Amino acid sequence: MITEATPQPQGADTPSAPILTVDTVTKTYGEGHTAVTAVHEASMDVRQGEFVSLLGPSGSGKTTLISMIGGLLTPTSGTIQLGDKVVSDLDSKELTSFRAEKVGFVFQSANLVPFLTARENLLWVASLRKERGRGARRAAGERADQLLDELGLAERAGNVPEKLSGGERQRVAIGRALMNDPDLVLVDEPTAALDTAMGRQVVQLLRREIKDRGKTGIMVTHDLRMVEYTDRVFEITDGYLELGGDPAEMAASAAHAGH
Repeated sequence: MITEATPQPQGADTPSAPILTVDTVTKTYGEGHTAVTAVHEASMDVRQGEFVSLLGPSGSGKTTLISMIGGLLTPTSGTIQLGDKVVSDLDSKELTSFRAEKVGFVFQSANLVPFLTARENLLWVASLRKERGRGARRAAGERADQLLDELGLAERAGNVPEKLSGGERQRVAIGRALMNDPDLVLVDEPTAALDTAMGRQVVQLLRREIKDRGKTGIMVTHDLRMVEYTDRVFEITDGYLELGGDPAEMAASAAHAGH
């Protein structure tokens, strides 16, 4: 369990006040002697403007933790708060609105709708919001075009996912995550299906978009080489969360070891 905030480096990238607070969160599946605890009393604060990594091996509990933060799973105990929303107290209807309006997800395999074009995948996410009507649709279209242009996908906007490369699909997924202007972007193993060079490009792009837009991002990864692009590293092992070392030093050590 993390009990102290870590001093942040000064400079242009210095984050502001905490926007996300995870307080002694536990997730247990089952009951009695068959109960399995996936996350044990995890605590973390993430500040607005930060891009942090959640590092751990397969089965460590990192996806369970990020799913609770994003309102996809409910904690067994503890609290999660994003801005003025206590996520862990929301009912199912409120969680649906919370996920649509406050959180952007980038999944491991992009998870794009296969029969929709790149642009339509972004617009589908916009349709989940409460705002409807011609004005809202026009604004969504303009935002989708802007995001695709910024992500270097303007000429690929009319392509369905199978006509895109792996890197292009992940860039569409990033645009989709940013489409509804969320406070928090949650990224689950974005480089798993990419080679190292493309993986670096994707993570650098994520960092740039999160920083330029003043968002907050958490990237789940098992790849030490990618943590250098994040501000802080949290490590989770067998469900126990702790603050890791300096991101650049951890990445350099992994590269030196040939991982």
